Amino acid sequence: MKRKLIVLMGLDGSGKTLQANMLADWLNSRGEKTEVVWMRGESYITVPLIGLGKAVLRGPRENKRGEGIADRDPYEKYIESKKSMFKNPLLRSIWRSSTLLDHYISFRKALGRLPADVSTVILDRYVYDSMIDIDSAFGSGGSETERLLESRFYRLFPKPDRVVLLDIPPEESMRRKDDIPSIEYLESRYPVYHIVAERVGAGTVDATKSKEEVQADIRREVEGIVA
Repeated sequence: MKRKLIVLMGLDGSGKTLQANMLADWLNSRGEKTEVVWMRGESYITVPLIGLGKAVLRGPRENKRGEGIADRDPYEKYIESKKSMFKNPLLRSIWRSSTLLDHYISFRKALGRLPADVSTVILDRYVYDSMIDIDSAFGSGGSETERLLESRFYRLFPKPDRVVLLDIPPEESMRRKDDIPSIEYLESRYPVYHIVAERVGAGTVDATKSKEEVQADIRREVEGIVA
């Protein structure tokens, strides 16, 4: 049995996890055996690399938003140093390959743990989010993501049956979340999500609505995909 894959993507604070669970409950109530898989839970390669990079570049401690960033100057210097570091083609290649391989291993392991009778999998984030992370680290403004969407590595990942972008402005994301280091973090990612959505034919849902309205819109997006 080929499992159906539904992907929810979007900025932090857009409600992906809440909406994924609501959608799963609804599908299960209709007899569609469904599981939610969160694709940020495990890392096999990149965590030690991130730690090493922060140590080398003297990355500042990132406080919760409510406390603010302790010192903006070191933080901004760290971001610029990271972009400068990734101008090196070898380092770009290492980080690109490590990040995507990490995601691929996590994805395959997550699917392998699911019960055999699961017919629909809702992915809370997918490889697109990893691509956008890479793009942001490189300061590419979307061009790296577009290149990755044409890469052989991307073709290793199964094509989802439906992708839904939960669209939320960076300012609203900052209001909802207390663990985002800066608005710039979100602003660098926001337009790239829309690039991905256009390239993969994703449906777009206004995530600033009430949770019930957002869920209704998502259900309309997946009509025809599930029983």
